[in-house]
Amino acid sequence: MDDTISDRQLRILKHLSQIGTASRKELTAVIPSVSRITLIRDLNSLQARGLAIAAGKGPATVYSITPSAKRLKLYDPAAYLLEDPDSRQVQFTAFIAEHVKRLESAWDKNKIGNIKRLAADYQLKRGSDVASRELERFVIEFSWKSSKIEGNTYSLLDTEQLIKGSVEAAGHSREEAVMILNHKTAFDYIWQHNHSYRQLSRMSIEEIHQLLTQNLGISRGLRQSPVGIVGTAYVPPASQAEISSHLDQVIKLVNDCQEPAIKSLVALVGISYLQPFADGNKRTARLASNALLVAHDYPPLSYRTVDENAFKGALILFYEQGVTDYIVEVFLQQFEFSAKNYNL
Repeated sequence: MDDTISDRQLRILKHLSQIGTASRKELTAVIPSVSRITLIRDLNSLQARGLAIAAGKGPATVYSITPSAKRLKLYDPAAYLLEDPDSRQVQFTAFIAEHVKRLESAWDKNKIGNIKRLAADYQLKRGSDVASRELERFVIEFSWKSSKIEGNTYSLLDTEQLIKGSVEAAGHSREEAVMILNHKTAFDYIWQHNHSYRQLSRMSIEEIHQLLTQNLGISRGLRQSPVGIVGTAYVPPASQAEISSHLDQVIKLVNDCQEPAIKSLVALVGISYLQPFADGNKRTARLASNALLVAHDYPPLSYRTVDENAFKGALILFYEQGVTDYIVEVFLQQFEFSAKNYNL
């Protein structure tokens, strides 16, 4: 049997991965150019290869993907980011709170068990005489990479000289230096007040945003006008009433989670997704996410080894396709790196 998955079959699997189950009629609407016979042939092929299963009979038959199909890389996040947003098969263009809630159910027992083992190992090695130097190294690497994700052009060495020696790099704007130094200020603050962040509140999120955006000409408080996100067809909520309501939902979802790593992920994605501020949203999301980790004696994420396009692509896949797997994978990879490479 030919194991090649056609583009059409891949679209079927992607659609099923997003919505759970679908009938043949629903799948025909997603792929309008396909005939009924061809669709049935594709579905039979996917079932024969253990990638899809059917339930029910006749017109009531619905299809879903199997665990084997879920392990397939249906998307390449970095490649997805580079696609023209207008040419993508976008499923969602508006904020859907239920998608944020699904981030919690994306964790199985193996993922949670691995997180807990990594956190326990990290906690055992804390408190050594090198901890202060390790904290400084983490702050430099986090401030550099988080700023770089936002387009900052400072190198890691430039960032070290700025933070340790107050030396601004030649050929760079003052705003780039301020962005990096604001990261240091914000992380120092959450580190010193770590127990204040065991639960998230609107005040704590706005506090982090204020620290990150000071002296950058960015307005404080919830935005009062619409914003767009470069590179995606997704449009965040426009009215302040909507933003306020959805932010309360995100905060409740974070605080209802029992596992600190899941709290952190929901904050990271939920705040990035909602875009509650005029600017500085993803920076605020990364700091709030780290504040929750630090408050529970978990390793904060530096993102030092993350591929920026893969990270951005994973977020956009969540926005546009409702797919959680890729951003969860990025988070887990960065958590493991931090747990093994820092001793704060």
